[in-house]
This record gives sequence, C-alpha cells and structure tokens, in this order.
Amino acid sequence: MSALRRAGARTTAAVRAVNWAGVARVAVVAGAAAALVHVATTQSFGLDLAAAVGEDEAPVTATALTTRVNQVCSGAELSGIDGVPDVAVPATVTAASGPADLLPATPPSQGSLDVTADGGELLSLDTRPATATKPLPAKGPARVTGSAALAPAVAATQEWTLDTKDLRGLVSVPCGTGATDQWLLAGGAGPGRQERLVLTNPGANPVTAEVEVHGARGLLGDPVNQTVAPGGRATVLLDARYGSEETPAVHVSTDGAGLHATLTDTWITGSTALGADTTTAAAAPSTTQVLPGTIVDTGPATLRVAAPGEQGAVVRVDVIGRSGFVELPGESVVSVDAGAVAELPLAGLPEGTYTVVLRSDVPVVGSVLTRVGDGKAPGELAWTTSAPALPATGGAALPPTAGVGRSLQLVSTDGSSTAEVTTVVDGTAATRVVSLLSERMTAVDLAGASSVWVRKTSGSGELRGAVVSSSGTGATRLLSSMPLEDSAVSSPVSRAFPLP
Repeated sequence: MSALRRAGARTTAAVRAVNWAGVARVAVVAGAAAALVHVATTQSFGLDLAAAVGEDEAPVTATALTTRVNQVCSGAELSGIDGVPDVAVPATVTAASGPADLLPATPPSQGSLDVTADGGELLSLDTRPATATKPLPAKGPARVTGSAALAPAVAATQEWTLDTKDLRGLVSVPCGTGATDQWLLAGGAGPGRQERLVLTNPGANPVTAEVEVHGARGLLGDPVNQTVAPGGRATVLLDARYGSEETPAVHVSTDGAGLHATLTDTWITGSTALGADTTTAAAAPSTTQVLPGTIVDTGPATLRVAAPGEQGAVVRVDVIGRSGFVELPGESVVSVDAGAVAELPLAGLPEGTYTVVLRSDVPVVGSVLTRVGDGKAPGELAWTTSAPALPATGGAALPPTAGVGRSLQLVSTDGSSTAEVTTVVDGTAATRVVSLLSERMTAVDLAGASSVWVRKTSGSGELRGAVVSSSGTGATRLLSSMPLEDSAVSSPVSRAFPLP
C-alpha cells in the first residue's frame, strides 16, 4: 500500500472513531450559548429556560413579598455634638403599616413592625393597617424593622414642633434606608444660623463617609472624613467650618455600605427665631428634577441648584399649579458652574403650593427655601427637596401632632398617570382613584389620616408626591414639606437550577 493510501486509511479510521453524539452536543450547547449571548445583549424580553434544564419552573421569578425592611430615623437632631450644648426638642417617631389591599399576595407568616432606640423597644405593631407614635430619646437614632408579614408597605416619620423665643419650626422628615451617594441642599450664611449634618448607620459594620461642601465658587476646602459606628450616628456642625457660605450644598459619599443623612437648618437673629427645618437627600442627580409640595408664603421663596459634575449646567425652571404651567414673573433660567451652586428667586408667585420642575442639559440637584415673615419678627423656614418618581407604592406615616393640618400633593410629569390613593382614618382604609394629566398636580386632604399610601396603576408619566404640613396662620404659620418615598412591597427573587 502506498504512503498516500496508508494516510487515507488512517484518516478514515479516525473519523469513524469520533463520538459524533458528543460533537453534536457540543455544537448544540455552543450554539445555544451564542444565541443566549446575542439575545441577552440585543433583546429586552425574558427567556424561559425551564425546558432546556428539564424543570417545570423557570429558573427566575419576578418578585415576591418583601420579608424584611430596615430603616433608621436620625433622632433628635440638635444634640450629640461634643462641646456644643444640646437643644431639647420634643421629637416623636410614628410608624405605620399599610392596608392589606396594597399587597399583591397574602403574607406567608406572622410578623411585626418594631421601633427601637437606645437599646429598648419604643413601639411594636403586629396588624395592618395600624399606626403608633412614641417620643424619641433625647439623644441617638431609632431603628425601624419590619419582618415577615409586616415588612411590605410600611413607613415611619420623625417629627417635632416648637414655638419659643429661641427656636420655632415644624420639622417632619421620613425615616429611611442608607445610601452611598447623597446631596443635601439647605442652610446659609448669617448670624445665628446653624447647619447640622446627621449621619446614621443602619448596618452592622462601621461606615466611613466623605463629606464635601460646595458653594457658589465650587468645592469649599478639603473633604471631611467621618466614621459612623454600627447602629450609631455622627453629627457634623457645618457652620463651624463653612459659616460664611450663603448657598451650601452637601455631598455625602461612602464606599460600600450606605448611611442615612439629614441636614438641619436653624436660624435665630438676636432674640428672633426665624425658623427651623430638616431635609433629607435630594433625588439623584439627573437632567430632570421635580419638587412637589413647594410652598410660597408671605416671605421669599428661593430655588437652589447644584451641578455635581464636571460641566456647568443651564437649567430651565417651570412652575406647575393645579391647572398646569404657571408663568414665573421673573427669570426662568439659571446657569450653574461645574461643581458649584446657584440660586434663583421665585419672586412674584401668588401664595400657594406648587411643583417646581428643573430641566437641564447636564445632571443637577435642587431644593427650594420657603420663608414665612419678613425676618424682623418670629418666622419660619421650610425646605422642599426634589423627589424620586414612585416606581410602585409610596407611603407616609402621619404623626398625630396637635394643631397640624396636612395635604398630599401629587404631580405627573412627562405623561399622564392614574393612581390609587388610600388614607387610613381611625383604623379604616378608604381608597380613591386620582387621574392626573401630564404636567398637572392635585391635592388630597389628609385631615384625620394616620397614614397615606399611593399606588400608581397606569399611565406613561412619572408620578411624584409630597406631604405638606402646616399649623397656624399668617406670620405665625409653621410649615414642612416631606417627599413621598417608595415603600417596598415586593423584592426580586431568583431560583437557580443545576444543569444536567
């Protein structure tokens, strides 16, 4: 046999010895993998892999009821700084569980909603809907924990009010979870004005935050590093470092775990108390910022905008009322340098409650300062911050503070929205349907309500809300505007199955 024939024979034998079934399996798996990669990178719909792995169930399910929620409340904000006298405030915490109708399924077990502080229990709920209020300790934060059946659709609010010669204000702020990147816009220059940044750690490990303060000329000085113990809090007296800055914007960032941040602004000139308020973080920087529940009262109202990035911003300001857009008598465009802060007076608007919308060419953050009075007599100040769009359900616990009236302010932007609004009065839930056209807002009276819940049901618009609280009238009026925040009902769940 020639060398050529012998080579051909060996090749034929080798081909016959190949395990063609194995090759086929490899080819099929490789092809399937390539197809999955192509689909995953080019398509937005899901794939059912149950048949491929020989299971009756798909390996990924969308959501299940939330089984645990951890929030923190900052506690009495005007205490806890070494070397600085504490200012006692009658702070309370109110926790609420939403009606069972908010849940898409029946919870699998019993549960509880507990609020603890200083190592002890303040209150506990085991039914829904239910609400309870207790005083907060003079120092330190509070922890809100919802478990099992009382984890979905819960909310908590911290509140205090004072009207004395040294301090006056109505301060309402939602308790919340931690975040790793936050912007808080409040405070300013002037004798007797103080800004206290309170950082609360909801986690089980220490967290170190980097605190930067930006002003009209950009970043002010070097960042401050502050470590917060597990379950604890730390307070930074910002006016001691940046007391001359008229337009501060505070940036709090962490590596890894998050912190809950609040910024308290108090103002007294001589013996005249000009107001107090506590604000939470603004919505994440974006080219559209929406501030529902913006109040215009007897004093000036001023918009504050920060441009966090490396580019300056040109921001168009729109004002929305009950009937749609409201003409802003003064300037409606503000320019902000990169990393800096700018302000725009909202002069000439009639007294009332509005939504302010910021549209910018680069991401920005924003807030509005509302003042009551002319600064010569006791007055009030209130900060309205931009609010996040509600992805599903939002809720707020409403403290039973004597003499305080409240309303829910809802707005839909960039499209219409329909929502179910549920109020709980004397333990009974009542639901109404609210339909909002694009760039429209509406108010829902919350008289007698202990909690309010909003669930978006349809529409292409982005739905946001705020709870506006007030007491008194005229020059003695006290104000607060609190953004309506997401209340977790469901959480993503995945199930993995082994390949055969």
